[in-house]
Amino acid sequence: MAGAIPFVDYKIKQRKVLLFSKTFSPESSMVKSILSQYSLSDKDYEIVEIEKRQDCVQIENYFQFLCLDDSRAVPQLFIDGHYIGGAKQINLLQKSGELKRILKEAHAMD
Repeated sequence: MAGAIPFVDYKIKQRKVLLFSKTFSPESSMVKSILSQYSLSDKDYEIVEIEKRQDCVQIENYFQFLCLDDSRAVPQLFIDGHYIGGAKQINLLQKSGELKRILKEAHAMD
């Protein structure tokens, strides 16, 4: 897991909006669709498809620690260095209007 931790930590610090995802995950697709509704800057927004990485399992294991959750599943969304949640949480935040507020506060929208 040694290489996965610095990679994940670096990515979270590098972007205002960071989504860890898998290309074949329906939940990831849903969150990508939600995020596409906002004018997110390319320099501030990144999607990391973790199944393409050799350390995918280590990244998933690190999510359990980092997100204080038993889930290793994707998607996992971070905004302004803070863990926001997985698909269920993102969907609820979208419906309540909180996601837009969080993105605005992070100055992540164009």
